[in-house]
Amino acid sequence: MEFIRQTEVIQWVDGECRKIKENSVDDEYTYLFIDYLPPRKFSTYPVDLKDFAVGYCLGEGLIKDYSDIESITLDGTNILVSTNLNHDPEEDLEQEGIVQERKGNCEHACVCRLLEYQGVNSDNAGGIRSELKTIEPNRSDLRVSATQIIRDIQHLTDEAKIWQKTAGVHVAQLKYEDNIIIREDVSRHVAVDKVIGAAAKAGYDFSKCYISYSGRMPADMLIKVIRVGIPIIISNASPASSGIDVARSGNITMVGFVRDNRFTVFTAPERIDFEK
Repeated sequence: MEFIRQTEVIQWVDGECRKIKENSVDDEYTYLFIDYLPPRKFSTYPVDLKDFAVGYCLGEGLIKDYSDIESITLDGTNILVSTNLNHDPEEDLEQEGIVQERKGNCEHACVCRLLEYQGVNSDNAGGIRSELKTIEPNRSDLRVSATQIIRDIQHLTDEAKIWQKTAGVHVAQLKYEDNIIIREDVSRHVAVDKVIGAAAKAGYDFSKCYISYSGRMPADMLIKVIRVGIPIIISNASPASSGIDVARSGNITMVGFVRDNRFTVFTAPERIDFEK
């Protein structure tokens, strides 16, 4: 099912006006409930939501492996995830730098703080994103050729069906050997979560995978990639300096500005075969 809405609009071209029908993404709010943690709110293109839930949990370090998930249930656009780790709200309080003491006004203040940020959007509707306290360099020996990078971005564009109809979504593509997974979403984070989740469900070796996607590459995107162990990220857009710093620390190969027949490698160039 495609969540696309058609609206009658006025288009102006070279001084002439005309009425046309324009497609737009019919995005919806999605709430993600993980064990006993507060709900997390996202604006999504509401398909492949189970893939998103798995990818989000992996990218945020809430699980170490797909097998940590006991069940995923969809109730409309609400996603209920049960893990064998039984997370509780204190973990989120610790992430926010809040120490919960179970006495007097402090407990009341902490509960109020929890309620304040339940369902609050951040990172362009990417939900609550956690920091990475330590970075282990990625040791993957995966290599990709220069010509393959160009082909990957072209394939990403060719297969972006919702983007072609609306220009209102981001597209992510994960490649593992001869297997390719493509997902689209209004949030670049959620699009990447979806391909990571689908790959985890398929049992792919993340050290042999790489991601191509449409969107900037700031630190929070690189943190997700580092957590799951993917060594290469490719985009037709630019990196942020924070993303470059994290990629360098994590020995992640970051390729940006893939356009026409050119690209720029910002970190770990040894994984790129420039001769092909």
